[in-house]
Amino acid sequence: MKNSGERGRKAKRGMQVKLSDVAKKVGVSPITISRALRNPEIVSEDLREEILRTVEEMGYIPNLAARALAGRHNGIIGVITPALHQYGFAGLMIGIEDRFRGTEFTVQYSSTLHHAEGEAGLLKSILTQKPAGVIIAGAESYCNLLPLIENAACPIAHITDLSQEPHRLVVGLDHYAAGAEPTRFLLSRGYSRIAFIGRGGDVRSRRRIAGYEAVMREAGLFQEDLIIGGDAPSRIGLGRELFSRLLERVPDVDAVFAQSDELAFGVLIECKARGIRVPEDVGICGFNDLEFSPFIEPSLTTVHLPRQDIGHRVADMLLRAIHDEPPGEDRVDCGFSIVPRGSTR
Repeated sequence: MKNSGERGRKAKRGMQVKLSDVAKKVGVSPITISRALRNPEIVSEDLREEILRTVEEMGYIPNLAARALAGRHNGIIGVITPALHQYGFAGLMIGIEDRFRGTEFTVQYSSTLHHAEGEAGLLKSILTQKPAGVIIAGAESYCNLLPLIENAACPIAHITDLSQEPHRLVVGLDHYAAGAEPTRFLLSRGYSRIAFIGRGGDVRSRRRIAGYEAVMREAGLFQEDLIIGGDAPSRIGLGRELFSRLLERVPDVDAVFAQSDELAFGVLIECKARGIRVPEDVGICGFNDLEFSPFIEPSLTTVHLPRQDIGHRVADMLLRAIHDEPPGEDRVDCGFSIVPRGSTR
C-alpha cells in the first residue's frame, strides 16, 4: 500500500511549483525568497544556498510576467536580429551571451528574417513584455521603429551603421567606409571591372553600396550593370546565382566585392565550375571574415569585422544603461580591416 506522502507527491505532479511552495519548504516568507532570487547578496550565505537548493529540487521557475508586474522589468534582454541562421550573426550572439552569462538577465532572441515590415511589430511585442533592455542587431529600416524607440520604457542599444544613424547607445562601424575601402583595395590590385553583389535592402548594405559607387565614380569606372542584388538572405547558392546573372550582363567583369563570405564562396564555386581562374581572371573579396574563409582554396580575401567584440561592447553599454550608470561612450566604432588572401592578386 502506498503511503500518503507518495500520494501527495503524485498529486502534485504536473502542477506548477509556486513561490509560496518554496517559501514554505525553506521556512521563510515568499517575499524573502523573491528578494533573495533577485538580489542573492541580501541574505546570508547559508540561507542563499538553502534557497537555491530548494529551488532546484522543487523545479521552481520564476514567473516572468509576475516579476514584470512587481517591478520595472521582467529580467529579459530582447535581441532582434535580421536572421539567426547566418554565420555573420553568430559571433555577435557569442559576445552578447558572454556578457550576460552569470547576471540576473536572460537573453531572448527574435528574428525578422530580413522583413522590414515586421520589425516594428516584433519590437512592440517585446516592449509590451517589459524587458530590462533591448538590442537591435541590424535593422532593415529605422523609419517605423523610431516612435517605439523614443517612447520605450527601457534602454535600447543598436548594432548598426555609424555613418548616419543618430541614435544613442550605438555600436558598429562606418559601413560607407566599409564599402569604399575594399573597392579601393581591389583597384590597387589592378582590377577595374569591379562588381558589387549582395542584398541592398537594409541600412548597412545601402551605405556600403554608396561607398562602392563613390569610389568607382571617382575612378571613372562606375557602371550600373556592375551592381547586382537579391532579396534573399546571403547563402552560397545565391552567390552562384548572382554571379551567373552578372556574367550575362557584364561578361568581362574582373573582380567581385561580395557582401558576405557565403556569397563570395558561391562566386568562387561558380568560377571553378566555369573554368574561370581566381585570382588571375576574377578577383573575389568577401565580407565578415568567417571561420572557413582562410581554409578554402584559394583562401578568401575579405573584410574582417570584430563581431564578438561588437557583441561585448553593445552588451556592456546596455548593462550600464539598465543600472543607470554613467554611459561612457554612447557611440562606439569597432572598425574593420581588409584581410588580403589568395582570392585576389
